[in-house]
Amino acid sequence: MKVWIFTLLGMLTLGTAQVWANGVSQGYTQCMNNSYGKISQSQKCIKTEQKAQTKRLKKHYKAYVKRSAGNASNIQQQHQLWENRVKQRCYLSTQSDFAALQRAQCVLLQTAERADYYQGQFVGIK
Repeated sequence: MKVWIFTLLGMLTLGTAQVWANGVSQGYTQCMNNSYGKISQSQKCIKTEQKAQTKRLKKHYKAYVKRSAGNASNIQQQHQLWENRVKQRCYLSTQSDFAALQRAQCVLLQTAERADYYQGQFVGIK
């Protein structure tokens, strides 16, 4: 009996780790590590990763809405609230190059987090 419990817990843990392990890509992390603080290089890394994360967000958002058709308007409203929250958190009034970099990175991380959320709603979608 104990063996089955530990086996089940192990499987649940691995499944959860797979769902929440996405975040930003390893390529993005390597790109940022190799940018050595250069703003122009960091911006390129963020821009490339933002494209990938936006694509992933759209894919999983559409799947989530499709599978939850009865709640589509509620889901769309929640998504709009999320977009507004990103604007509040990430868009500062400061206009320096560093502030622009921070803003882009903030949007990227918020997008990756939301894509993880939608992906986690239906584990079977890759």
